[in-house]
Amino acid sequence: MPAVKVAPLGRGFLRQLSNLRGPNTHQHSSFDMWALGITIVIGGQYFSWNRGLVAGTLSCGMSMVITGLAYLCLTLSMSEMTSMLPFAGGAYGLARCTLGFYVGFLMGCCEAIEYIMYVTCSVVQLGRMLTTKWPELVMWQFGVWFVTYVLACGGLLVGGRVFWRWNAFLALTSIGILMVFCIGLAGQVDLEANAGGRDYLVIGGAMEFMKSFPLSAWFFVGIEALNTMSNEVHDPKVTIPRGQIVCMLTLLVTAASVFVVTIGLPPGMPAVSTELMPLNAGFVMLFDVTAKTATLLSIPATFATIQGFILAYANIVTALASSKLLPHVLHRSWNGCGAPLYAIVGGSVLSFGLCFVDYYVDHLDGIMFNVCMLFASIAYTAQCIGYIYLKRKYTRFDRGFQSPFGVAGAIVSMLVWIFTMISIVGFQDDHEVSLIVATSIVVVLTLYYHCVAKYRQTFSEDERRVLFPVHVAILNSTPQTHRVLRGHTVSERMVMNFNPSLQKLMFIPTTLHLSTIRSATSIHAPGSKGDEERELPPLSGPAQNGTSSSFRRSGDGNSGCSREPTPPIIRAPTEWDLQLSSRRGSTDPE
Repeated sequence: MPAVKVAPLGRGFLRQLSNLRGPNTHQHSSFDMWALGITIVIGGQYFSWNRGLVAGTLSCGMSMVITGLAYLCLTLSMSEMTSMLPFAGGAYGLARCTLGFYVGFLMGCCEAIEYIMYVTCSVVQLGRMLTTKWPELVMWQFGVWFVTYVLACGGLLVGGRVFWRWNAFLALTSIGILMVFCIGLAGQVDLEANAGGRDYLVIGGAMEFMKSFPLSAWFFVGIEALNTMSNEVHDPKVTIPRGQIVCMLTLLVTAASVFVVTIGLPPGMPAVSTELMPLNAGFVMLFDVTAKTATLLSIPATFATIQGFILAYANIVTALASSKLLPHVLHRSWNGCGAPLYAIVGGSVLSFGLCFVDYYVDHLDGIMFNVCMLFASIAYTAQCIGYIYLKRKYTRFDRGFQSPFGVAGAIVSMLVWIFTMISIVGFQDDHEVSLIVATSIVVVLTLYYHCVAKYRQTFSEDERRVLFPVHVAILNSTPQTHRVLRGHTVSERMVMNFNPSLQKLMFIPTTLHLSTIRSATSIHAPGSKGDEERELPPLSGPAQNGTSSSFRRSGDGNSGCSREPTPPIIRAPTEWDLQLSSRRGSTDPE
């Protein structure tokens, strides 16, 4: 089948919304992605994970190993997808391609809500840390939260080189403290004396294991958020997979080290399972300080986690708003640095409001965490399904990285997330409140989609640039497309294949170039036969006037190469295509 040459985009066309581009631009590297992954995740290794020890040291250790394996497989699969389709919408973009528009909307919202709730939990936890050291701040908890949000959002709005240097500082500081903790106290670890022995290996049997299983996610949750950075970094197909994989391996090492050292130090089991800050006992021994002062050593990592998750949900909200699935104003940038001010502030206001609910309602921490992990598991499962679908169906898409575990790794990861959902739905002592809250949110999102978003949604600039090849390939491989729509161009097929409520998705007033940022490439549409294998001729019509020639010139370049006919350019369907297809449909004999 002949390849279709795709013209590279011009510089002006490549400007994408970015919330980290300050006046001083920064040349991103894999180290920046590693540092960002550390700042997002590392806070969870300082606190909260120790509550899983109520099921016993062996049960908690097994949960950590199983969850770590699931996150490793997920990270490798998502790195492969990013090397092929670097879309900043996270699970939303992949699900919208492979599982449909409605499911894609739900996945994007679930992931954004997950991150918003994680920020709420972390901010409340930070307030508790500060009041432990300075009890007089108890009356000013709300002020502590507000200042935390202002500082975190302010760093994102400054953007550019300043943000990335600040992020690297937070990452190195947070992981440096953990390294000092683990290495400095390694000689004092006594598992036989402090880990509780056989009596504390397994507590409560299978029921307690299932109940505490989701808590092991604190060690790794957030590593998947690096996939939302595709619009922020240079060469995301290479930079993000490298940084993400190294970051995941780093987190596996630190998680195992923190777990072993913590349970091996006095006071040991079972006291450590109920500590607010499980590392404090080690810091007291290492630095000879009070427990209140030792709490301050956990603040940098906690703040880093807050800022990292704010960035993640801002990127997802921006992607949803760019497709008009959320109010379009949320994608607007701040003139000073190009930051999506409304997405950052809107998500932070919602998270700040949840802080009050969390603070005043007893036991809400556990419910919010369960809802977060339920949404996270759903999003992870959708990503695994999307990976398996694209891996098996579209092997011809170029991939800069391939997961060594392939489809088997995605299946293993998916099974763990299904197991996590079962543990949340059926084994938590919350009278199914977590399930009711999550279901209520999904119902509200469903009503909003079918009543509002469904009739306004469109393809954002980023989707047309990155994901449109997948939409074309999926439509070309659909049996109905071959049987009913044979003889029409790809543009006409796409317009005719959508139901009337979704046809306006394809009314795109510009020429679409299926392209990577840096160079031209060749894309095959798998599954095409007969008339569909022919080269696509340029469409004519009022919607394309003045666009084709300029982009053709940018694709040819003046590099002195031999002159060849300009390759055909795949165009996104427009209203002209709909009119053309309607005329053909009315003139074709039945």
